[in-house]
Parts: sequence; C-alpha cells; structure tokens
Amino acid sequence: MPTWRDELIEAVKSKAEREAEDLARHKKRVAEALAAAESAVSLGAESLKFAHDRLREKGQAIALAEEQDKHRLALGDFSLSLELLRDSAIVRVTFGDGKPREFDFAKDRHIAPADVEEYIGRRALELVRAAQKASPW
Repeated sequence: MPTWRDELIEAVKSKAEREAEDLARHKKRVAEALAAAESAVSLGAESLKFAHDRLREKGQAIALAEEQDKHRLALGDFSLSLELLRDSAIVRVTFGDGKPREFDFAKDRHIAPADVEEYIGRRALELVRAAQKASPW
C-alpha cells in the first residue's frame, strides 16, 4: 500500500512526466509482446505455405509473396495477407479487400500464436472455397 509520500510524489508529476512514463511502459510491453507476435507470424506464414503447396499440387495458379514481415497468398481475384507491425507488436491479417483483423499482442496478452495460425488457416479455407466457387476446377 502506498504511503502518503508516494501518493504526493505521484500527484505532483507534470503531464510530460506522466506521458514519458506511459510511453516507457508501452515500449516495454511492445518489446515483451514482440516475441509472441513473431511466433504468430511464423506460424501464419507456415499456414499460407501449406495452402500454397496444396493448391500447387492441384495445378492451380497461386502466388505466394514473402517479404521480411509481410506474406501474401493470391489465387485469382482472391488474396490473403499477413503482416507484422514491429513498432506496435500487431499482427494484421487482411482477407481480400476487407477490413484487416488486427491481433494486438501488446494490448491483449491472452492472444496465443496458435490463435493467429487458426484464424489464418480458416481464412485460407475461405479463400479456396470462394475461388473454387467463382471458377471451379
């Protein structure tokens, strides 16, 4: 339990001091969460590669583009992308032209990398079903 001295020290801090402390706490949270976010992107990239390989086996014209923190799977007019925003420990998944789904590992500590992998796997399944419905093979 804080003493009156601790409370007084806290009460007299300037706005700039409070903001600097908040920024330092946020940076520490992001640094800690980045390992989990990187693991999630790694698992998500494996999911995209798995989908790419299965579709290649079936002779489909599918493209997999990989950069350092970005991965994109495209099949015809349909696409699925995965991106890691390192400055905020956010993993962003975009299906087609829709609004991206963001997994904020610094804010939501209950998110597991396996959750992201499952989400990407389900979106890859939707991508295949939509592409096959649009142009059956």
